[in-house]
Amino acid sequence: MMRKYAILVSLFVHLTTTLFAKDGDGGYAGAFLRMGMSARAKALGDAYSAIAEGAVAGFYNPALLPHLKERQLALAIAFLPLDRSLDYIGYAQSLRPKFSEDDSERPLAAGFSLAWIHAGVDNIDGRDFSGNHTADYSNDEHAFYLSFALSPAPIFSVGVSGKVLYNRLPGMTQEDKALTSTGFGIDFGLYLTPVNNLSFGLVAKDKLSKYTWNTDKVYERGTTTTYKFPQVYRGAVAYRIPQKWLLLTAEIEDSKEQLRRYHVGAEFSYQDAGALRIGFDENVPTFGMGLFGDFFGVQSSINYAFLSEDSGAGSEHLFTWTFNL
Repeated sequence: MMRKYAILVSLFVHLTTTLFAKDGDGGYAGAFLRMGMSARAKALGDAYSAIAEGAVAGFYNPALLPHLKERQLALAIAFLPLDRSLDYIGYAQSLRPKFSEDDSERPLAAGFSLAWIHAGVDNIDGRDFSGNHTADYSNDEHAFYLSFALSPAPIFSVGVSGKVLYNRLPGMTQEDKALTSTGFGIDFGLYLTPVNNLSFGLVAKDKLSKYTWNTDKVYERGTTTTYKFPQVYRGAVAYRIPQKWLLLTAEIEDSKEQLRRYHVGAEFSYQDAGALRIGFDENVPTFGMGLFGDFFGVQSSINYAFLSEDSGAGSEHLFTWTFNL
């Protein structure tokens, strides 16, 4: 049992603090939620908290939701090195009550979104203290999002995202069953657009987020250990020139537990046909593109992002397919 317990601890630390961690991000749980979920956002250097577009609004800044123009469904998949996977499914829409110009008070605009995020690692080489191979292991993390936002004024909105967290390590107990942990977290967001084409976003992420692991079924003297997620704060600004073909965005990310990070990006659009994007996610250059069109009568877009990991593990490729419903 002692050998298996040691493997468990080693796996947990390795998976949750290294495999999905950025440079300066190691040592903390929930790294997969700090990677970014949208190909468009990643191509823009992950500077997206002030851009009120797309079903990923609930993930990046829930306050963006009342300003969405269409109902949107988004599917995302990332191809990552080291046998890792990252997937996203999300739906978002604004809620705008009908009113007439004769109404004395304009009703509040609102918005909501639902999302599921999955991160996994396969083919982990388990070994004992002597270095002998024991088994191949895997790990799965999930986050289920429900987001809601209100816009008290056309230029201002506030939002909140609640997320249920689930982490699973198969084959780790005495009965060879999965060891699991659940948690809950909250994100808060603000959005301000004081003038046309200029917007600001402010987000506080992972309030209360944590994993609590109980190893009673792994080791006869098991313990309960809690791993808190870093609380991350992001401030962003975005500006689209009046001619609409150029979008500039910048963002700063800060946390008491992690290094401060900077994100910048630019998007060059060509009418309604597509866009080219470049950016920097801290010191990592990012590139991407988007193609827009109709798919069986539904307006949709396919977006792609490429970035080379700063850990030196390899390159990331992220695809997002969105549908305006």
